Amino acid sequence: IRIHKYGRRHHHVAQCYLGIGNEYWNQARYEDALANYEKALEIRIHKYGYNHPDVAQCYVGIGNVYVEQSRYEDALENYENALEICIDKYGHNHPYVEACYNNIAVVYLNQSRYEDALANYEKAFQIRIHKYGYNHPDVAQCYVGIGNVYVEQTRYEDALE
Repeated sequence: IRIHKYGRRHHHVAQCYLGIGNEYWNQARYEDALANYEKALEIRIHKYGYNHPDVAQCYVGIGNVYVEQSRYEDALENYENALEICIDKYGHNHPYVEACYNNIAVVYLNQSRYEDALANYEKAFQIRIHKYGYNHPDVAQCYVGIGNVYVEQTRYEDALE
């Protein structure tokens, strides 16, 4: 309906593709999700250019698919694109920037690049502390990520802290 009403390159159509991609991702239909995220990305780049938060949202969706497919370098490229846009648009202490660092840390953890994972979890952690303080559930989530890295490194005492 939206394609007929607005045309194939309208931002409302891109939003539909993104939503469809999210539903496919939730169903573990990753190739279908990827196809829809890529359609949304194409429309959003055409409409907004490469440096827009809506474009970053597409990069994150694509990166999420690649993580599920163990295509970690492709995921990393997309997450880094999203990070660059988010820093440019929101500054260094925004929740979207924090989410990008967290996504990048997950990729590095999956690649056994533990120091890189820790560095990115630490950046996410600092943003969350800045926003919420130390006693908040979102900050605890960062401790879990850092602890997971320590477990993978068999640094169990550090993980318990």
